[in-house]
Amino acid sequence: MTTTPDRPLPLPASLRVLRHLEFSGKLGLCDRLFGRALAAHGIVWVRTAVGPVWKLDLANVTHRWIVYGWYEGPALWHWLRRRRRPFRAVVDSGANIGQTALTFAALLPDAKIFAYEPGAAARAWLTESVAASGLGAIQVEPAGLGATAGSARLASEDNDERHGSWNKVNTERGEPIAVATMDDEMARLGLDQIDFWKLDMEGYEIHALRGAARALAAHRVRALYVEVGGEAGRPALELLRGHGYAVHSLADNGRPGALRDGEGYDNALCLAPGES
Repeated sequence: MTTTPDRPLPLPASLRVLRHLEFSGKLGLCDRLFGRALAAHGIVWVRTAVGPVWKLDLANVTHRWIVYGWYEGPALWHWLRRRRRPFRAVVDSGANIGQTALTFAALLPDAKIFAYEPGAAARAWLTESVAASGLGAIQVEPAGLGATAGSARLASEDNDERHGSWNKVNTERGEPIAVATMDDEMARLGLDQIDFWKLDMEGYEIHALRGAARALAAHRVRALYVEVGGEAGRPALELLRGHGYAVHSLADNGRPGALRDGEGYDNALCLAPGES
């Protein structure tokens, strides 16, 4: 079926109802009910659960999540909605095809979203979707964030159907990419403060944080949501704690809780002093 941004893929009425309900295991249930039928459509334009029409490959289960409800579950998105003060500057590093950038734009109407994606294919996909959706709040940046400015390589660690979602920055193999530091980028963009920074960089988070040393020391980044699974997680949390950030887990309802070392967490919410 041919789809366009103006004529997105029609979705079953039952799915349109389910995706506006909140319950445990929702993404898995929706995929059991609708996954096979949606996957048959492949790459299409479709209205996401949070509103914007986006180009998605419905053969990819992580893309289907965006149709079913909150991407990767509701915890972060409920926390953002609970915040009472406006967000002005949001950084999405490891933006890929815009899985989280589109949700930031939908939930945070006052924010400018700086979406960093060094991979050419994913960045082209993201740029096309941003333009088609009319989300001018998203500014696509063609670089990765690291400890020093320069160049590196981006290598795929998964099959082509994942569209770069498991790409890893390294120095030896893959696509040549540009690397910038967050400290330099804040100066270039004229940002005195970043209200929220999401880091999902397949183990490269610690390098990006080291490139924000001045901003973190001055607490000019007010909140971060960092992927902390794997070997790179502990050094990232130690660095942030060393700068005085409080580290939390997030419950599905968006309420922060204690994050204890040794327990299995995929992401951590890290708040600067004065952020409740």
